[in-house]
Amino acid sequence: MNIGKSFSFIFEDPRWVTKVGIGALVLILSSLLSSILVGILGYFIVAGYGLEVLRNVRKGELYPMPEWRDRWGEWLVLGVKAMVALLVWSLPAIIIALPMGFGFALLGSNDSIAVVGGLLAAGMVCLMIIWGVIVLLATPAIYIRLAESEDLASAFRFGEILDFTRQHLGNVIVAAIMVVIASVVMSAMGMIVGLLLCGIGLLVTLPAAQFIATMIQSHLYAQIGLGARPWETSIVPQEYIPEPPAAPSVYETPAEAAVEPVDTNPENPS
Repeated sequence: MNIGKSFSFIFEDPRWVTKVGIGALVLILSSLLSSILVGILGYFIVAGYGLEVLRNVRKGELYPMPEWRDRWGEWLVLGVKAMVALLVWSLPAIIIALPMGFGFALLGSNDSIAVVGGLLAAGMVCLMIIWGVIVLLATPAIYIRLAESEDLASAFRFGEILDFTRQHLGNVIVAAIMVVIASVVMSAMGMIVGLLLCGIGLLVTLPAAQFIATMIQSHLYAQIGLGARPWETSIVPQEYIPEPPAAPSVYETPAEAAVEPVDTNPENPS
């Protein structure tokens, strides 16, 4: 993986200031309007924009960040699909949380029941952590599927997504680590720059840092298995393997067909 490219591609775009600025503005408005739930739409738009960047990187676009023009509705729908997909994948963890809460409630009982409650809570916490890690590692494949097909059902082909994740596990782990580092670094830079601007700049620098971190995440995810598709497998069904062309008969070659036969009969006066 070219990790440096994931951080530098944004600033290689000659219009990066405008693109990042509009993305930051969308997040600013989303934060201001979040109290009336309208602001959540902005987060969905940015998520869909990030999936478009992911798709453009895999297509080999020179400047993967698209222009902010008339595709906002498309990005909104794509972002909603991504959030729904992650929510469905997270349902097992939500279900596990119910007996975990029951186990914590038993801790206030007498000794024997408290022990049972503690064991139940500890077991559920372990299961929740394990499933959370699985979802985290599967997220790149989920995003790739949605970016390429825009079909929500494609995000629920659990076997194919987990198989793709297993095949590219090294790059997936690297990408997950770098996404966390990018989020921390960009947030810290946004905080420092915002404070240097008398604190008021935080209203702009933090959303801008969040948008840039999303772009870095999209580029990292796009590099996982670059050139491969999650639904492709290494085994090709036998019926789809084309038969090699049969060698032409020596009697049917065009060169021989063009040569007139020679009469070898000596009695022929010619």
